[in-house]
Amino acid sequence: QSQGSCERWWLVIVTMATFATFLLAFAGIGSLFADVRGQDQYLNALSDLRQLVTDIDGTLQELKADVQDIKAALQQQNICTQGNSIDGTTTGGTDGITPELLISGPPAVGEFTHHAVMDENDRYLLLWKFDSETITFEAQVQTTGFVGLGFSPNGGMTGSDVIIGWVKDGQAYITDRIAEGYFQPRLDASQDVELLSGYENGTHTVLRFRRKLRPCDTVDDREITEDTQRVIWAFSDNDPVDLDGFLGPRYHGFNRGTKSIILLQKEEHDLDLQDSSILTVDFINPNVVIPSKDTTYWCNAFRLPDLDRKHHMIRFEPIIQPGNEALLHHILIYQCKRGVAAPSLSEGHECYHPNMPGEWGDCYTIMAAWAVGGGAFTYPDHVGFSLGTDDDPDYILLETHYDNPNFLHGVRDSSGMRLYYTPNARQYDAGILESGIRVTSSHIVPPQAESFDSAGFCFKECLTPYLQQLGQPIHVFASMLHAHLLGTGVRTKLVRDGRLETYLGRDENYDFDLQETRIIEPEIDIKEGDELITECRYRSTHMRTTTHGGLSSRDEMCQNYLQYYPRIKLDYCNSLTDINHLAQFFGVQSVDWSFPFQIYSPASMSGQTLYDVMNAHPWTSAEAERFDQFTRQGRVLGYCYGPAGSPSLSDANGQFYNPIPEPTVLAINSTAIPGC
Repeated sequence: QSQGSCERWWLVIVTMATFATFLLAFAGIGSLFADVRGQDQYLNALSDLRQLVTDIDGTLQELKADVQDIKAALQQQNICTQGNSIDGTTTGGTDGITPELLISGPPAVGEFTHHAVMDENDRYLLLWKFDSETITFEAQVQTTGFVGLGFSPNGGMTGSDVIIGWVKDGQAYITDRIAEGYFQPRLDASQDVELLSGYENGTHTVLRFRRKLRPCDTVDDREITEDTQRVIWAFSDNDPVDLDGFLGPRYHGFNRGTKSIILLQKEEHDLDLQDSSILTVDFINPNVVIPSKDTTYWCNAFRLPDLDRKHHMIRFEPIIQPGNEALLHHILIYQCKRGVAAPSLSEGHECYHPNMPGEWGDCYTIMAAWAVGGGAFTYPDHVGFSLGTDDDPDYILLETHYDNPNFLHGVRDSSGMRLYYTPNARQYDAGILESGIRVTSSHIVPPQAESFDSAGFCFKECLTPYLQQLGQPIHVFASMLHAHLLGTGVRTKLVRDGRLETYLGRDENYDFDLQETRIIEPEIDIKEGDELITECRYRSTHMRTTTHGGLSSRDEMCQNYLQYYPRIKLDYCNSLTDINHLAQFFGVQSVDWSFPFQIYSPASMSGQTLYDVMNAHPWTSAEAERFDQFTRQGRVLGYCYGPAGSPSLSDANGQFYNPIPEPTVLAINSTAIPGC
């Protein structure tokens, strides 16, 4: 017979067997649920259904083996030509798609600048590096079947830009695909992934491939930016028989997942931790019993090491007790006012509590910050955080945010922070400036909003006097963006003379579970007259009541912690929308500023609270958008202050201002993608 006739018979056999398998499956599912009358019967039917799915998967695996046996038998009879694929080519391609051949052996891991373990069992290791135009990946996966990697808009399959590759009979294959649902991703018309190498041994498949950051295929491929990327992954125990269709990559079962990664994170600064001049100090919660409630801020004070001369902190890293990772939301270290002896307690005490030591109230200048998903941070070679001088504190306050939505009992924790410091002082002293929305309950996010923006402002009336005293600009070298569970985007705009100069941190795909300190290179100057706008975008379509600013992860925040040098004596430059302006949206004229916002006028609403009125409002997506526009028109209250006891250089604190107008953006002359 001809080659085409042989393959047609082969496909007929496969199709008939598969059709029979699915007929049996549907019949089995129907019988399982035919007599379901109550919850127990329903649960039993679901259990039986799981077993049926397992049996079907086993049947399909046997079917694949049978297909291979049939093909081998046909080849032995010279009916099918050995080594040819379905379309008669020698490369396994279809429709002009030609997979690359294996061209090199195992790579040196040291070539890559970043890595991530994608699954809990260390079966999928992803390595990568990037330049200004391309990103190169290497997937090292514990399987001899196919390997999948994708870039998702939201962590799901639909809309994901997917790469699937495998090694079979010494030949490596790579395919560029688009996922249009929870089924086999289709092949892109334009194959824009370059296979560099591929091999497998008895346990692992290793594929190295490259693609552009800005792909030529703007329809099916997603651009990789500095935003958080939802990276999806999968692998199978089997290679595909063909590139596409029924014999293409099959369902991977439970070998799949998603992970949020900042793929274009700048490379961490080098630091030789074996250097004998580098010292460490740990600040640890002493086996604290985590309270059985939704949110706890736990504090304790510690004395800094006694130093005989100036030192610089050059790195900090979290110490997370194994098993408690899901309970730790953030850890902050605050400097205490110089000369204040903040008392240390045996176990610590709940923060912001009437019975906490009064001296702790003088500890509010941030020195180091870690949040869920982040790691260690190393300062640039020319910058450090000053310790040991007359202007530096003797004590710090360790604040740990425990997030315990399941109200677990009796869990103990000894997490904390490790600081690295050295007597070899660097050129500049670093500072941290918080910019955004002041954390109070008058920060309001309505329900039912697909996209709702809140903005906090750092006015030039606050910032400029400190820059004038310094006599030069400050240079921002890192930022940590912060919002809570509703947050989907965070950005800080640097506004100069009414224009958008640049962003001091930006993530349009923000993930609450990944809050890393991000290196800014090149460093960005903040000059006299500059202003900052920190914006947060929220999605609240699943909410039925308003969400307010607050300390819980179920509350909201909108902040950016900017790390800069040289240090100025300004710690907070933020704002808050006037609650009485927001009240007017609901026909209320005047309210108390404290939650739940008791209504003063009109008299007809006396005795009610604005909180109740807001949550009786008929919220829809359109109403949330109208509230968004109304919010932006109201005046805001400025907050501007530095370390405890330091004189203020500005009278902007507590003053009302109009919002900073939306800055103009310089037109981009060309949107052409290089190389396309």
